[in-house]
Parts: sequence; C-alpha cells; structure tokens
Amino acid sequence: MQSISYTITENHKFAQHIAHMKKILILGAGKSSIYLIDYLVEHAAAENWEITVGDISAELAFVKTKGRTHTTAVTFDIKDEAARKATISAHDVVISMLPATLHTTIAEDCLELGKNLVTPSYISPAMKAMNEAVTAKGLIFMNEMGLDPGIDHMSAMQIIDHLQSQGKKILSFRSHCGGLVAPESDDNAWHYKFSWNPRNVILAGQGDGGIKWKEDGAVQEIHYHQLFSHVSTIDLQEDGIYDSYPNRDSLKYISEYHLDDIETMYRGTLRMPPFCEAWDCLVQLGLTAPTGKCNFTTKEDAIEQLALQERPEIQYMLEEIGTFDERNFPHDVHPADSLQKLLETKWKMRPEDKDLVVMVHEIEYQDGEDVKRIQSSLYIKGTNGEHTAMALTVGLPLAIVTKLILKDQISLKGVLMPKHKEIYEPVMKELEEYGVKFKEVES
Repeated sequence: MQSISYTITENHKFAQHIAHMKKILILGAGKSSIYLIDYLVEHAAAENWEITVGDISAELAFVKTKGRTHTTAVTFDIKDEAARKATISAHDVVISMLPATLHTTIAEDCLELGKNLVTPSYISPAMKAMNEAVTAKGLIFMNEMGLDPGIDHMSAMQIIDHLQSQGKKILSFRSHCGGLVAPESDDNAWHYKFSWNPRNVILAGQGDGGIKWKEDGAVQEIHYHQLFSHVSTIDLQEDGIYDSYPNRDSLKYISEYHLDDIETMYRGTLRMPPFCEAWDCLVQLGLTAPTGKCNFTTKEDAIEQLALQERPEIQYMLEEIGTFDERNFPHDVHPADSLQKLLETKWKMRPEDKDLVVMVHEIEYQDGEDVKRIQSSLYIKGTNGEHTAMALTVGLPLAIVTKLILKDQISLKGVLMPKHKEIYEPVMKELEEYGVKFKEVES
C-alpha cells in the first residue's frame, strides 16, 4: 500500500507541475533571437517554462535551442493556417520575431485563441485597430519592445517622467539610434556591416507614414528622395562623431511621450559619416527602389548625374560595393533586391567581427530662468558575429517583458508599447545587469 500511495502522490505532484507549466512560442530564429532564446532557457527550470522555437527552417531553430532541456525546435510555416493555429493554441504567449508585415496574421490568431503576444516592431494601424478587442479579452499585445523601438522608449520615458514629476517643462527632445560596426571590425569605406535584417536597411525611410518631425515649433516633412541629405551631426566625444537622418514619423511620439507643447521632437537613425552622403547617391540612382528599374545606364552617366568628379571619396565608396558593374543589377530584377543581394555579401559580419549599438537622447528643459540640457547615451559592443550587441539589445527586452507577462506583473491590457512605468522600470533595471546602462551628462 505504501508504494502505491507514494506513486499516486508523485503522479499528483507531476500533474500539478504540468498544470502550472507555462509554454512560450518564439516564431523566427534569425539574427536577433539568440539572447532572447538563451535568457528564456536559462530561466525555464526555475519558472517552469517550456520553450518552442519555430522557424521555416527547423534546423535553424534547433541550432538556436542547441537541443537543451525545456526546448523544442519545430518547422513553422505561416502559410499553413491549420498548423499555425494549432501551434499557437498550444502556448501561453507568442513572441513574433517574424518580418513586421507578418505580425498581423499572428496577432489575429492570438486574439482568436486568447494568447498574449510580444513583438519588437512598430505598432501598425492593423495592430492598433485590435486594441479594443484585445483589452476586452484581458490580453497583452506588447509591441515596440526591442532596441529601436523599445529601449529608446523606455530610457526616454525614465527621463521625461522624472523631469515632469519635478515640474520641469521639456522644450526639446532629440533621440538617435544606430546599429553599426565596432571600430576594430571596421574594414570598409562605408563603416558599416549588417547586424540585423538587411531588408530593413535597404528600404529604410520608405513605406507608409511619411518622414516628419518638429523643429523649433514648425513641422518638417520631407519625401524619401530627400531623406539622406537631411543629416545632422552628433558628437559623443570619446565615443565618436555620427550622422543622424530622420527616422519615420516622429510626430506621433509627441502624444505618446506626453510632450504636447514641445517645440522640437526628432527621432533619428545613426550612421558613421559619410555613409549618408553615399547612400543618398544610391537613392538618386534608383538602386533602393523595390520596383521598377535604376535611373542610370552607364558609369559615366551616373558620375555626371551625381557630380562625382568633385566627390572622389563618395565615388570610391560606390565603386567598392560594385555599384557601376551592370552584372550586379540585371534588368529583370528590381533594384532593391539586387542591392540587397550585393550588400549581403559585401557587408557580411565575419565570425570574429564585433558590432556596435549607439543610442543617444538630447533633452532640453526649462529650470526656472535657465535652460538645461541632458545627454543620455548608450554605447555597447558585441562579443562576436553571432553574439551581437544588436541581438542583445533586441532580444533581452523581449525576454524580460515575457517573464513579466507570465508572472502576471503587468496590469495593463490591450495593444501596448513600453512607455508605462510599470513596464519600463523593471525592464530597464534588469537590463543594467547585462551592461545595458546609459551614461548621463547634464549641462
């Protein structure tokens, strides 16, 4: 009887263990997923989690899980609706690392099946439209939870909330972020290598929403073909000098950041000079266009169009990547596709290469009769070509907020971004333990 009683008790405990187990589904095992997966696996035993990584390539998913305990690697084909829904249904929270255009499909399934969702991408109009239904179901759809967007929001709101709690009036907000190459791995004239999705780099500034910001009380709006000629310079002193070009629509963050009467609101993307000047040439030549054909016929034609006779450094940069070799841009392939294929070879990170993440906020505020300025900056190098600073700063915020959701430590519901104190405070505090720490200088 004793042995039978013992077995029943142990079975009961095991059943309870299974009942309280939380299941996490990660969709996409690309460049930015390694720290996300490793963090969740490291906490899996203590938190009673099971982690499934799904990718169109099950082999790639397995490489990232390393076959560790509490992990499963599976093939995930978003076009297979039945299998897709069955996989999502079996989990408590879904982390979508898929291309942003695919998030809506996953979100619709999560809403139907009652599952929480986390993504690193901007809140799209389609995602935003789900807010009422998501809230009604008591779910969390956490978006903009990576580096940029993500850490930029959280670190900015820490400063903004602190200043406003002291009654300070914020006059100007400028924020800049870039995923770059570390100086010791910088071996091309563009001072750039891919540490994240190359497609997003090729198409940067294109798409819906326009390019808008506010400068000294006046709204500024430009077209895509003007983007890379509207560049400002950021001097981080010992950390270097960078160019910043406008990042999408900055105006929508005026209300999100509670800065309704602010005079200047700007969000930008950082590059090492003279990247923007040379990339502007690619834009003018039509080589970043996702459809159509390029705007030049011969090298001589391009040199004349762009007045490269007077800009030998820029001409060298264009020649270095093979811009004028017609074999790189066949007529039956859209220019952006050809450019992406070309640059994925030219700007590929080697296994020993290190990347660099730089973020800086520049905030001016009224303090009595004085105008004061805060510069808050983040400078992080990666370890190697796999364990990149980009993967760390995208993956860790996603992982930490997933933990908070599973532990019921976020009371807010609906379609969210991490601008709220109950989200950014614990996430930023834990990120500091991993070296994600801002340096603040006030003047």
